[in-house]
Amino acid sequence: MFLYNLSLQAPTTISAAILGHFMGTKQQEVVVARQQRLELWKADTNTGKLSVIYSEDLFCRIRSIAPFRLTGSTKDYVVLGSDTGAAAVLEFDTKENRFKTLQYHEYGRTGLRRIIPGQYVASDPRGRAVMVGSVERARLVYIISRDTEGNVMMGSPLEANKAQSICFDIVGVDVGYENPVFATIETNYGDTDHDPDAEAEKLLVYYELDLGLNHVVRKWSTPISKTANKLIALPGSSDGPSGVLVCSEGFIEYKHNLEAAREHRVPIPRRVNPLEDTGRGLMIVASAVHRTKTAFFILAQSEDGDLYKITVDFAEDAVERLTIKYFDTIPRCASIGILRAGFLFAASESGSHQLYQFENLGDEVDMVEYTSTEENDELVYFQPHEMASLAMVDEIDSLCPMLKSKVLNLTGEQMPQIYSLCGQGARSSLKVVRHGLEVAELAVSELPGNPQAVWTVRRNINDEHDEYIVVSFLDATLVLSVGEEVEEVTDSGFLTSSPTLCLHRLDGGALLQVTPRAVRHILPDGRVNEWQPPQNREISSSAANSRQVVVTLARSGGQAIYFELDLQTGTLREYDERLAIGSDATCLALSPVAEGQRNASFLAVGCEDDTVRIFSLDPQRCLEPLSMQAVAECAQSVAIVSQMETLTLYVGLRNGLQMRASIDDVSGEIEDSRMQFLGSQAVQLCTIKVRGEEAVVALSTAPWISHVHQGRLRTTPLSYDALTYASSFSSDQCPEGIVAVVENTLRILTLDRLDSVLNQATIGLTYTPRDFILNDASKHFVIIEAEHGHYSATQFRQELLARGVVDSEEEAESAVLPPEQFGLVRSRSGMWASLIRVLNPFDGESTQIIELTDNQVAVSMATVTFASHPDEKFVAVGCARNMTLKPRACSDASIRIYRWINEGTQLELLHATVVDEIPQALAAFNGMLVVGLGRVLRLYDLGIKRLLKKAQSVVAPRLVSVIRPHPSEPSQLFIGDVQESVQLVTFNQNTHNFHVILDDTLPRYITCMHALGDGDTVVAGDKFGNLFGVRAPESVSRSLQTDPTGNRLIYEKPRLGGAANRWSSVVEYHTGDIITSIETCALAAGGREVILYTTLLGSVQVAVPFVSQSDVTLFQKLEQLMRERAPPISGRDHQSYRSAVVPVRCVVDGDLCERYFTLDHETREAISDELDRTQQDICKKIEDMRSLFAF
Repeated sequence: MFLYNLSLQAPTTISAAILGHFMGTKQQEVVVARQQRLELWKADTNTGKLSVIYSEDLFCRIRSIAPFRLTGSTKDYVVLGSDTGAAAVLEFDTKENRFKTLQYHEYGRTGLRRIIPGQYVASDPRGRAVMVGSVERARLVYIISRDTEGNVMMGSPLEANKAQSICFDIVGVDVGYENPVFATIETNYGDTDHDPDAEAEKLLVYYELDLGLNHVVRKWSTPISKTANKLIALPGSSDGPSGVLVCSEGFIEYKHNLEAAREHRVPIPRRVNPLEDTGRGLMIVASAVHRTKTAFFILAQSEDGDLYKITVDFAEDAVERLTIKYFDTIPRCASIGILRAGFLFAASESGSHQLYQFENLGDEVDMVEYTSTEENDELVYFQPHEMASLAMVDEIDSLCPMLKSKVLNLTGEQMPQIYSLCGQGARSSLKVVRHGLEVAELAVSELPGNPQAVWTVRRNINDEHDEYIVVSFLDATLVLSVGEEVEEVTDSGFLTSSPTLCLHRLDGGALLQVTPRAVRHILPDGRVNEWQPPQNREISSSAANSRQVVVTLARSGGQAIYFELDLQTGTLREYDERLAIGSDATCLALSPVAEGQRNASFLAVGCEDDTVRIFSLDPQRCLEPLSMQAVAECAQSVAIVSQMETLTLYVGLRNGLQMRASIDDVSGEIEDSRMQFLGSQAVQLCTIKVRGEEAVVALSTAPWISHVHQGRLRTTPLSYDALTYASSFSSDQCPEGIVAVVENTLRILTLDRLDSVLNQATIGLTYTPRDFILNDASKHFVIIEAEHGHYSATQFRQELLARGVVDSEEEAESAVLPPEQFGLVRSRSGMWASLIRVLNPFDGESTQIIELTDNQVAVSMATVTFASHPDEKFVAVGCARNMTLKPRACSDASIRIYRWINEGTQLELLHATVVDEIPQALAAFNGMLVVGLGRVLRLYDLGIKRLLKKAQSVVAPRLVSVIRPHPSEPSQLFIGDVQESVQLVTFNQNTHNFHVILDDTLPRYITCMHALGDGDTVVAGDKFGNLFGVRAPESVSRSLQTDPTGNRLIYEKPRLGGAANRWSSVVEYHTGDIITSIETCALAAGGREVILYTTLLGSVQVAVPFVSQSDVTLFQKLEQLMRERAPPISGRDHQSYRSAVVPVRCVVDGDLCERYFTLDHETREAISDELDRTQQDICKKIEDMRSLFAF
């Protein structure tokens, strides 16, 4: 087995985000780190929408990022801390539209290690130095400067190491232009090694870089709280008092090394909660400092999601007062940043990320302020309110954390959907993920009939927005004006009593309208010149640009008339000769006008004889045939656009196929043609603009769009209704959109998210989802949800009443804050809120919710059909009471059996069976239920009042975490151990025992697994981000074919304390993220099955099996050449990264191979020469691996 790994969706989590002027303009951008990807985002200050400018896979684990700007510069750079064992300085090159490595300094081994720097990165606010720190001991300082040619340089590293010390945070202190200073939170554990009862002291330490001596000294330290976890650097020089705020559990204090600096301390306000555990501390997890011309303020966020506004009153260098007040509540974030345009960017820890606009700065909201100059209690409180100072203007979908996934096609669409359990706490959800760009619908208007086509037109070339929307019906034309409102007009000069075939703006402010009976030239003064076809003839098709018009006549044997605009007279001039195509034409298209030319050079004609022909429009050889391409079916429409500096020909065929080819700029030859199936209906092509570049919309049973994204040509479906026709649209309210007709409606659409080919529909849940199953008959999901350390709404109300806090149910109900904004109410450790939900995925409604009481929690679930009831499916749910996570234990546990009622829309409890361990894994097996209880496998049959135990065996070395039945043998199953990899287990019907036949040589911490159809191969994922495949040895496989129970194999001599036989490793691949689900499915229409897997941080990836050895050889060589010729900008060795735990085996990294498209021409040519292939051949091979098997 040899696999080709592809990413369908990059990780959607954000671990860090920084703000700066990375493009060198006046507008701020956001750089975000997404596990192993670095992205540059830009916020539109007019619409408040975020868009991705650039995204790149660095093939490393990004640990930290920081911005810095050299003195006197207007551009920010990025300092990257990663697992490469090196510090890198990156610059965004606006000419090449990508990040480039300016400096790269190695300092240690690769990987995530506690003594290797990279966990923390901090920069001097004046851009003179950066500090890169590790979790333990090591801290390096680099001086940043420019060389004689103006290039950024990093000096040699200056060490500021401290043995036996652990670092918790690092920031750069703003000291103006004095020697740079960095502040750290440290603790020394040396004494605790000798005396376990000793308590380590935490210190705030200042490190000063002496620029004169080129040396780093430990300048100052002071004891701080043992709960201190975060530093916030304050502005210095003339902007502020300098120094840092030290955030600890329950309070924030100001510290600085100046003699005049007085310590100030304010408590962190807590929510009013009558059931609060006052012993629990409250921590600050994210912060942002915003400077204005005259002042600054800090927004800090607690772990509950509450934002606090902190202000610092100071005089000269002395702080006079700290003030803190509640500001607003948003989801808990990994990072927040305040843009100068008045936006707050919030990178959420789980769920979608948001962009908020400031409505006010909190001064208009009456909230209690706490200051450092007043006596404050240890615990101070506030009453949270609905969002008053912030308004959300944009939301970026995220699948993180992605806990469980299933690939299903419940709606009968052309492609299956991915149903995923995502989120945490009150932000949990069931996501329905589909392939397609997200479409935003701005307006829908009914029309008097079903139109055939729609166009937009501008009067002058310099107009920013469209003036008319022209809608063509079967026998009429409707003209609408574009303004504040869309209204019908009658004095536009267009003929409205006839359908329109083509519409375009001509140079000089004139308009062109082609109808079946005339070519109408509408002059700016309102006069109309007409050209009419011969008697009893009609115009069948046409194409036009600003200076050229071509029409063909119906039933003429392929006769076409060519017109050019005479710039002197302003009239359309018919060419002397008529074009004889040789076959009746079905569609026409003109090529774009090249830069420096006046007219288009080529005409494409689709013909009834199943050909597409290219003719020259060059004055020297006008209407001369240049090339011809045979197609599988008659062409419905053609289009020629300029994409990636190449003329691209699109042909929509009547059988639902789309052909894409390139046209040689000189000879007009059709080259490098490729086919793609879009639907069962004929394909209609429409050209539009996407971010200022030409794109093609292909309309079949579903709309598709072909556009250039980050240097690659991509064809993606639109997640929207089938369209009849589409055209570009621009107005004041919608600068770049699409106007389309659907049946009898006119719709205005926009494409906001071009960076993701997947879109999501969200169904909210109550608690963190743990598992789900599907009722195939009713198509309803059963979802188990559980939340640790939180009250359910019912529990909270009951506790309020029991403690006498409130007197009535109504008061208790009003005391519960909306969990969608404020989250769930915290309780003590060991308490659980859990439920079982039956959900209709089509309307998002829950048909039943079963709350688990008495501190029970649902931990596992399975669908089972018992042999005694072959016509009925049951739902088994494993539950535990008073469960603790460390140690893993419970007071008692049970397995609940539910049966379906009300046509599969609700559950009814049949009975519950007490078990002696937490039922971590359940599965149907041989007409019974198999349960993983610790190390034990236990087999149950259905009884009248409880489950009946049929067999029990100890099979797992540690803990059974996953059970999967064999795809074909009912007496075999696969067991995943929490630490000891995968095992093949057989069941002996005679002795009623389970026997381990195969186990692994490596200790793997299994998270999920899937048995392939051959029954001998298992693909699994572990907690360290590895995808691996193991296969039974041939001797074992042959023996099990003759004796599926393995009676002969179980008596072989065990080896090294395990089974007698071992798995053979066939696939090893490090993904960099914890894999949570694995399935095999077919994603493309008519395509082969692929291995699809999802990860915790929200990525969706596929592993495509190769079918030929020639492809394996080609892609292996290509991967190796890409490693050598185009290494990642992070400096990480690609092969080393993919072999982070186990050496990579039998997997080609498709993401690396697809970087071939982004290389310059010389590098691509050198690689193609090494492979003895043309560039077109290599590109086609890479594209086919994605388009034929995935998307």
